[in-house]
Amino acid sequence: MIRFYILILIIVFFIFGCKVHVQYPSEFPSKTFIKHEEIFWFWGLLGEKNYEVYNLCPDGRIYEIRLDTTFLQSTLTVLTFGIYSPRTTTIVCSIRGE
Repeated sequence: MIRFYILILIIVFFIFGCKVHVQYPSEFPSKTFIKHEEIFWFWGLLGEKNYEVYNLCPDGRIYEIRLDTTFLQSTLTVLTFGIYSPRTTTIVCSIRGE
């Protein structure tokens, strides 16, 4: 019975446990949102993504970066035992407060 509870806990962790949120307090959000779905492998160990912020946002200023997994992405990760791990990156550009 304890094994069953541990298995349920592990599945819940994989579905709801991965979220990163970075925000810079001296900036204000603009209406520019860039959203990318990215593919990672082996629980996120393989697959590196680099962005040139000067090409994405004016003056290269970023207000917020979110790295999330949707319910479908988490389900795919669990079903493939972590071999296929898609994630969604959302970049919000910044405007500077005067």
